[in-house]
Amino acid sequence: MKSVIVIIFGLFLHGCMSTKTTCINERTMGTIIRWGDGDMASGSFAGYEIHAEDLGVYSAQRMNANQAMNLKKIDSVNVEYFCKQLHDMIGTFTAIQSLYSPGTTYRSVEYINTKTNVQKKAIWNPEFSTYGSKEFRALHDSLMLTIPASQ
Repeated sequence: MKSVIVIIFGLFLHGCMSTKTTCINERTMGTIIRWGDGDMASGSFAGYEIHAEDLGVYSAQRMNANQAMNLKKIDSVNVEYFCKQLHDMIGTFTAIQSLYSPGTTYRSVEYINTKTNVQKKAIWNPEFSTYGSKEFRALHDSLMLTIPASQ
């Protein structure tokens, strides 16, 4: 009888320890991570997005500021990767709350949460590697590793 109780307790303990947690929940389900390059004069943008809802990686483009973003799914990521990128992005925006230093063109990373109506965007001139844009450049470069070579 004791061995049955020990086995049941062991299975219960193993089941509790093997449950994975994820950053995707009701509050973060509307999260979009966007990064890419834009043109200040025309309002055009060419870049990528990762959506928490389906873990899809999308090509994101618009020709001018009045146009909606045109999305095309190109890949997917796993939940661990998404959560790491989200954690890094939130940490970077917490440490450096503002970066707006565009040239005629700009490079950006953006955190959008449609559920909480929060949007954070860092913009810098890609021609210069300034100290102020260091962390955002690293975040952008890390996100670029997500994109398949064929893109």
